[in-house]
Amino acid sequence: MDFEDWKERLKKASEESIIIVEGKKDKEKLNKYSIKNIFVIQGQKFYDIIDYIAENYKKCIILTDLDKHGEKIYQKLSFALSKEGVEIDNSFRENLKEINVEEIENLP
Repeated sequence: MDFEDWKERLKKASEESIIIVEGKKDKEKLNKYSIKNIFVIQGQKFYDIIDYIAENYKKCIILTDLDKHGEKIYQKLSFALSKEGVEIDNSFRENLKEINVEEIENLP
């Protein structure tokens, strides 16, 4: 999969799923590609994030960075949201590895 395919798939998926990112720069980068429905977790309390998403969305895409910190956040969010019945789509995160991107803000 190349970046253009990934981007188009994400744009389509964002119509029915919320996309979780770490910071404002990540959101700005995705907005640049006309990807919508983005939730920034920076500065938010963990349980407020879980409650908001579980109450308002059935599907979620977690696009935290692929470093240790981002992986830890991903694990916590994925576990808590799954427990609340939110479907997690991991494919976009897995594809980031294929296109050699570790940080969302560094997408091409």
